[in-house]
Amino acid sequence: MTSQAWPPIDHRPGLTLPALLFWAAILSTLPVVWLNVLPALGGGAQQTHADHSLWIVLHALTGFLTLVSGFLALYMGWTRAAFDYHRHTGCTYVGAGMTMAFVALFLAISDPHRNPASGWATGTLAVAWLVATSMGWRQGSRRLWRSHQMWMIRSMVLTWTFVFCRLAQRLDDLEGIAPAFGIWAYWLGPLLIAEIGLQLWNRRRSA
Repeated sequence: MTSQAWPPIDHRPGLTLPALLFWAAILSTLPVVWLNVLPALGGGAQQTHADHSLWIVLHALTGFLTLVSGFLALYMGWTRAAFDYHRHTGCTYVGAGMTMAFVALFLAISDPHRNPASGWATGTLAVAWLVATSMGWRQGSRRLWRSHQMWMIRSMVLTWTFVFCRLAQRLDDLEGIAPAFGIWAYWLGPLLIAEIGLQLWNRRRSA
């Protein structure tokens, strides 16, 4: 198998569209970290998720680690800054993310809140994340770097959408349809937009 060279750095200093999207994604996670992650780690999970609080704490902790390591790995791959640590950071992202996704899948299947509509939405998101990340890992191990980049960007977009799915779960109605619809919209919408951007980027780079 022929190894691909790393694509040239597509990073210009200043306020470019990728830079704006990158920093906007980071900033958008802060409210959810404050409203959901920190309370869960501080004992809030015991109050609202008493029978499965340990799973919620594990999900919050690994989700936070996945976000941090994912943004760092993405930044290293994008700018080549501290690139010697990219592989180690990426391994942290994959390991923490796998735990996060399998916990989310377990909670979706066990459905402790008796809301199958939301369970289907979050469970499908977890499966999509596992597929995208596994493909990214496989392409990286085969040294197909452009494909690796594209799959890991998809994975990171799905990681980021977990943030908005937490906000969607704050919606409420009698049948739980509003949170489920919000979860589907909050992860399918960004993934579709990212896919369009990736295909345009790949076409431009191949030209």
